[in-house]
Amino acid sequence: MRRAVLVCAMLLALVGCARPGEKKAERMVEELLPSYLGPAKSYRAQVKAASLGALMRGRVRTVQIIGREVQLLPELTVAELRVDAAEIEVDRERASLKSVGEARFTARIDEAELNRLVRTRRPRLADLRVQLRGRYVSVQVTPELLGHPTVPIQVEGNLLSKGGGVALDFEPDKARLLIVPIPKPLLDFVAERLNPVVDFSGLRAPIRVESAEAKGGYLLLRGFLPPESVTNLRLSR
Repeated sequence: MRRAVLVCAMLLALVGCARPGEKKAERMVEELLPSYLGPAKSYRAQVKAASLGALMRGRVRTVQIIGREVQLLPELTVAELRVDAAEIEVDRERASLKSVGEARFTARIDEAELNRLVRTRRPRLADLRVQLRGRYVSVQVTPELLGHPTVPIQVEGNLLSKGGGVALDFEPDKARLLIVPIPKPLLDFVAERLNPVVDFSGLRAPIRVESAEAKGGYLLLRGFLPPESVTNLRLSR
């Protein structure tokens, strides 16, 4: 019994010793994030190591990052960005990452920010407005045919991942078009002028978007960061 208590006490002591090292790693990560992901109102990192010994060898079990109001692009600020990375190995001598098992993310884009982005990038689309209605993305625009404006149209659909996850295209929902038919030339006009709705190819940290889901008032993105892009991050300035 006494031996079991002693073993438990030693394990607790090791966990306690690891925490200061984790705290130091968290501060380091938080300092680097603005240059890696972009400026933000705040970043919070949480580092977990299996043990003090693993941490000393540069091995981290998980890293969770939560950013508020992160400016991914000059014209796009996401309300919240969460990154969860696992099985990280650090080269302490070179102050760089050797490997990352997995790095996944979720990002929340508010409707107002999405509109700011598309209007900035598509200034010639008259009366352009994007609404996030329930699970649908609604696009309102006044198309032009032969250089002349027509009547405003509103099309409901979804944003789909394209180009291996570096862009989002708007695709009208066929079932909704059966309810409110829209001539194909007008639909083609919207697709050609609007897509890609969002282009992530210019981000500091390359991301791959797997899904974009309208949640009513905001857009929820899910995806991953390619391991090779994460390992390019230097751990010192």
